[in-house]
Amino acid sequence: MKRFISLITTMALSTAIGLCGCAHDCRKTITSIESMTLTLQGMRFCNVYEITNEDGKTELRRFRKVYSNGADALELEASAVCDITEFIGLMNTCGVICWDGFHGKHPKNVKDGIMFDFRATVNDGQEIHAVGSENFPKGYHDFVRELNKILITD
Repeated sequence: MKRFISLITTMALSTAIGLCGCAHDCRKTITSIESMTLTLQGMRFCNVYEITNEDGKTELRRFRKVYSNGADALELEASAVCDITEFIGLMNTCGVICWDGFHGKHPKNVKDGIMFDFRATVNDGQEIHAVGSENFPKGYHDFVRELNKILITD
């Protein structure tokens, strides 16, 4: 009976962690952001999104990695000044704080695809790091879609 209760408890905890996407308290929210970088890489492209806070203004930038003069270089494709409160709201809506520790393994029989590497420092020093290959955390696609909308509308 004790084994059964232990098994049920383990399954319940694993389910809770799996639904949340991380072992962290998903009810936490982001209240400040110091930095964010999202790298998306496919077979024929590499885009890097970054958020910067300089001189009291928050800017979202998207770079494309290009091969130039025998080395990889980042070329600015688009940038937009954005409201930090709205950007933090976007991160909270997409559940970014729960992405920490996400490692989406590449599915079998998929020959190529998109890999991502997400890093952010939020809430006065809390690190968030997530990676994946054709496997993404909940809210990821909405987050990237909104980043692109911000860059188009400015």
